Amino acid sequence: MIASPCINVCKMDEQTGLCSGCFRTIDEIAVWAGIDDARRLGILAAVARRRQEHDPWEGDLRCDCDRLG
Repeated sequence: MIASPCINVCKMDEQTGLCSGCFRTIDEIAVWAGIDDARRLGILAAVARRRQEHDPWEGDLRCDCDRLG
C-alpha cells in the first residue's frame, strides 16, 4: 500500500485548488483511501509536478515565516 503524501498541513489554497501541504486537489484527497496503488502512483506523479511548479516558500502557497516567528 502506498502511503498518503499528507503532511498534516491540510489547508486548501483558493487560487490553485491545491492543498498547501501535499499539493493534492480536494477530489484526490477524498478518493485516496478507496483507490488502488496504480491510481495513487498517478496522483503522486501529479503531486511531484505541482511541487516543482509551486515553490511552497514563494507566491500563493508561501508560508508566512516572518509572522510565525
